[in-house]
Amino acid sequence: MTLVAPSDVPTVEIDPSALSAAAESLRNHANSATDSADQIMTTWNTLPASYEAPESGELLARMSVVPRAADDFAETTRRVAAIMAQLADQLALARAKETSLRAEVASFREAVRGFRASSDDLGLGSTDDTWGPGQFLRNQELISECLSLRALRDAAIDEARGDVAAIGQPDVVLSTADVVGASDSLTAWAAEYDAVADGVGFAILEKLSAGTADDARALLATHDDWRSLFAATPPDAAAVNAWWTQLAASNPGALEALVLGTSIIVGSLGGVPPASRVAANAVNAKDRIPAVEAEIRRWEDAGRGGEMASNGADRRAAIERLRKQVDYLQRAADGDVQLYLYEPDSQSIIEMIGTLDESTTDVVTYVPGTFTSVHSFYGDEVQGVGRYMNDLEPRVVTFVWKEGLFPGESTSGLSPNLLRIIEANQEPLALEKGALIAEFQADLKASSRPAALAAHDGLGHSWGLTGITSSEMSGATYDQVHSLAGAGMPAEWEARPGTQYFNWGYTDALSMAQWTGGVWNGNIPSQDPSFMSRLHARPGDFALVIPGLLGIEAATLLPSHSPVMPATVDPLGNHTLIATDTIDNHAALEDIRRRLTQ
Repeated sequence: MTLVAPSDVPTVEIDPSALSAAAESLRNHANSATDSADQIMTTWNTLPASYEAPESGELLARMSVVPRAADDFAETTRRVAAIMAQLADQLALARAKETSLRAEVASFREAVRGFRASSDDLGLGSTDDTWGPGQFLRNQELISECLSLRALRDAAIDEARGDVAAIGQPDVVLSTADVVGASDSLTAWAAEYDAVADGVGFAILEKLSAGTADDARALLATHDDWRSLFAATPPDAAAVNAWWTQLAASNPGALEALVLGTSIIVGSLGGVPPASRVAANAVNAKDRIPAVEAEIRRWEDAGRGGEMASNGADRRAAIERLRKQVDYLQRAADGDVQLYLYEPDSQSIIEMIGTLDESTTDVVTYVPGTFTSVHSFYGDEVQGVGRYMNDLEPRVVTFVWKEGLFPGESTSGLSPNLLRIIEANQEPLALEKGALIAEFQADLKASSRPAALAAHDGLGHSWGLTGITSSEMSGATYDQVHSLAGAGMPAEWEARPGTQYFNWGYTDALSMAQWTGGVWNGNIPSQDPSFMSRLHARPGDFALVIPGLLGIEAATLLPSHSPVMPATVDPLGNHTLIATDTIDNHAALEDIRRRLTQ
């Protein structure tokens, strides 16, 4: 058993005190909104005494929406504040447990190291499986406590998310019967807020594009809140693209100032043409390199005074990972890697493979699977499928998508975080990622005419299929969806008419787990009639007969289940193989390519 590590202790990243203070601030703002609405109406009600005109009555009638909208806003805000306050209390307990658990883990690790050191001194030797009296059981207890704390934290956050999501639409609505494409439930104050937010965003862009790149950089340095504003409330992507196109025609130099001087905004802004976003993120990648090189030097210096062999191995592995990161970022800065999105702080990367232009026939959104991290991109572990397609079909452009943490991901780039593997079977995270993928697709179509005209296909490896199918539930549309050893689909997912669905893979660890019925409650591509499935044979495949209770339980979920489980001697290798461009996988990739280009 692996010795419990500090990284196993889940972190309560949200500050309970700050969250509680924010809840109190929201309550105060709710009260202020009500008071302000009353003052506004008191003032407006004096209008007939000083302004006589046929339209004054209608104007007063229209203003009646203000107090109702304010009351609606205040009530919603108070409900959100109450949810935040409750979450703050729960996270305060979780953080206290985290603090004590970290101390216990540190103390326990010292005790285990001490026992192993004394065992070595006595000539008995020691390994990672050497434990003192009671230490093996205590290690199990600490790991269990880590899992319990993670469950406590995640349950509190999920409950809060669910409570917020349950808050319905406001009662006060603005009639949009004459507005083409408008939502029937669009609220008056929400529409006004969006309009104001867009206006502020474009006003900032105008200021940033008024001078040179150095001017824009200096201006942004004095207004750090501008970056936060674009991240929180970006302008409408279609409006951004129209503004960008107009500026490109009238003042191309202004665009260069924006790309070079405000790359941190432009590289993530929906509606900016992909080529300009790639150029901006080339700047961002170059700017990131010195910090990574400094981190390499810090690790190198840490080993100069001597260290334990195990620590030395970890240090050298960390340095190797960082060197791969520098190499990747340098290739992005040189234009050899195309980053449509690069946000290291949020663990987000979207890499574009191919040239998006008028000859493009297919745009592929490729979502890699469980354990994917930014280091997977740095190590060239998730680009193989897209590279294969583009090498043989330059008209097929692939976007390898990753926004935020993936299930089982380790932010340190060390071994996968197995404590988070359960997330790969949780619907809330899948739906959250699906919404982000759908937003990515909508922004891409709004930013590029070739992307808007091309066919769109979704490819998902392992858990990545769950993200792709979840994105369909948030409005994304695909001509084809390809499962590469896909994990499963959310319970409410339904195949979209007009979309073709395919499932490719080998007998692997996931297919063996799916045989039990325990993966996505049996809602898996190989059992869904919407998918055309083909599993390629591999050396080492065999049939394993498992009669009895397990087979009976699985049969209740999987209609075509039998007590014979297809198995393999290389379950993990086969699961990874389907997402690579190695020669052993070319037959499967050819199946996919032929379907994409048929």
